[in-house]
Amino acid sequence: MSTIKHAVISCAGLGSRLGLNQPKALVDFLGKTLVHRILELLESIEDVRIVSGFMEKELMKHVLELRKDVVFVRNDNYINSSNLYSLSLAAYGISDPYIIMDGDLIIDKTSFESFVNFCANKKESVIGITESKTEEAVFVDLDDDLRIINFHRNHKTEYEWSGIAYISNINIVSGERYVYSLFEPHLPLKSYPIKCYEIDTPADMELALREYQQD
Repeated sequence: MSTIKHAVISCAGLGSRLGLNQPKALVDFLGKTLVHRILELLESIEDVRIVSGFMEKELMKHVLELRKDVVFVRNDNYINSSNLYSLSLAAYGISDPYIIMDGDLIIDKTSFESFVNFCANKKESVIGITESKTEEAVFVDLDDDLRIINFHRNHKTEYEWSGIAYISNINIVSGERYVYSLFEPHLPLKSYPIKCYEIDTPADMELALREYQQD
C-alpha cells in the first residue's frame, strides 16, 4: 500500500468544450473511461475521493462498478464554481499529505508511479508538470533545480502545469479561482515531470490518440 493515503479527483465540471454532453471523466479512451484509468493508478491509495456535480448519478454508478470504497463529495454549485472550490470540499478533514488530480487526464502509468515514489514521505508539496502541448496551457518557469518559480499564460515554455500535485503543508484557500493559484504564495516549489494529456477539447483527444496509438 502506498505511503500516500489520500487522493482527490475533480470530476464535477460540465466539460462543455469537448461537446459530448457528459462528464469528461466518463469519456472513453481506447476502451476505458478516463476515470477508470485514473482509478487503476490509485489502486494502492486507501482513501480516494471524487468530487461530483454534472451528471453525478451516471458518474457514481460507473465508478462504483469499478471501486466500491470511493467517497463521493458533491459540489452543488459546479456550474459557477472552480476546480479549486471542488478541491476544498473534498480535502476537508484530511490532515496528511494527499494527491490531487483533474478527472480529465490520461496519465502514463510508469510516469505516475515514479511521481508517487518521489513524493512519498516528503513534507513539502510537489507539483506535477508535463511537456507543453498547446498554446493555451498554464506554463511554468523553472529554476536550475527544477523548482517552479512562476505560473503564467504569457508565452509557451518547455513545461506546463499538469493538473496533478502532491499537497503537503498548504492550506486550501477556496476563494481563489484556479488550482495553481493555491501554490503561488508558496513558490518556489519542487516539480516533477509526468507524461500526461488533458482531454479538454476534441483537438486534445486527437493528440492523445495519436501518441498512444504510436506506442
